[in-house]
Amino acid sequence: MVVFRLIGLLFIIAALMALGSDALLSLEEGAVKMRSFSDLWILLNQASHDGFAGWVDSGAPEGLVEPIKTAMSYPSWAVLGVIGVVLAGLLALLRRAD
Repeated sequence: MVVFRLIGLLFIIAALMALGSDALLSLEEGAVKMRSFSDLWILLNQASHDGFAGWVDSGAPEGLVEPIKTAMSYPSWAVLGVIGVVLAGLLALLRRAD
């Protein structure tokens, strides 16, 4: 349980870092600029992004292709934040159930 809570907090921290990065990018550009989750993934590791994108295009189940592509186009801070909050929230619910 502690490991998953830590992972959730790390996702939330990464979301805040991505939000700060987008804020600085917007200040530099003079207009609102937000990196998509796909853009952030490419900055971190392009080879794994390309492999995942290839899997989505050729091997993913039909019903998941469009939702995955949509999620990849959302702002990176939103995707990371939602994952972190969901992990932390699920752990809180599981803890109350015990």
